[in-house]
Amino acid sequence: MNETTGLLGCTFGIRFWGARGSIPVSGRSYDRFGGDTTCFEVLIAGHRIIVDAGSGLRRLGRAMAGAGESDATILFSHLHLDHVIGLTAFTPLWGMSGKTTMHVPAPEGVDPAVHFSTLLSEPFFPVGLHQAPGKVAVLRFLPGSSFSLSGLDIATVALQFDDRAAGFRFRHAGRTIVILTDYEHGPDDPDPRIVSFCRGADLIVYDAMWDEAIDYQRHRGWGHSTWQAGLRLLQAAGARRLACLHHPPSLTDVAIEAREADLKRCHSESFFARQDDVLVLIA
Repeated sequence: MNETTGLLGCTFGIRFWGARGSIPVSGRSYDRFGGDTTCFEVLIAGHRIIVDAGSGLRRLGRAMAGAGESDATILFSHLHLDHVIGLTAFTPLWGMSGKTTMHVPAPEGVDPAVHFSTLLSEPFFPVGLHQAPGKVAVLRFLPGSSFSLSGLDIATVALQFDDRAAGFRFRHAGRTIVILTDYEHGPDDPDPRIVSFCRGADLIVYDAMWDEAIDYQRHRGWGHSTWQAGLRLLQAAGARRLACLHHPPSLTDVAIEAREADLKRCHSESFFARQDDVLVLIA
């Protein structure tokens, strides 16, 4: 797919600009599922909402610039490097004079703008955020709260006990998309709180970095879940489809396809997300 948004003209949909986790990768072994880290474009009634600023944000920003768009709204699930690194090459932020508004989960009393000032400064980056030519607004929200963007109601859920990570729910005209990345299921699996948040969703975008039969046990506590736990959540919530993502950088196309085949044997409509996948819920 080329670098113009595949959502143009739809009423409600999502595009995966990056589905990899931890660090970007490249090479022929990663062609089909892609190497960019997590970045999603959600289009609702003509409004674009970007979720996470992984390396996939670079290509989305280039597409926006090509269309003459300079304003951007970004929701952050959390601030791990693989979810923010795309800001360093986001054309609307550095090459235009529009406004970039960033909504960041943070506990009471924490100013998330400080984190961006640290990331985008020496010795990590040569240019400070304050040097961006356009306007920048960094707004805090408490996970578990709801807020309005351009008249759209966005619901959130806390994914960690310290209020530094959030999942998102988008609803429009009776259809629902839920995004849960960097979430690890716990002993109370599936968590009733998360089940309620996902109830009846048309699509759950879920962190399935690991496989319970292969590599999850040695990575317990790393903050990532499995496709098996995602499937249990899907079934408990009465949801329709599961899109697995945050693929490990070591996992090749062949290995991901094997996991996807196992998933599809259990639920044929669910899948492992590929970079540049577009799902339209309402045309």
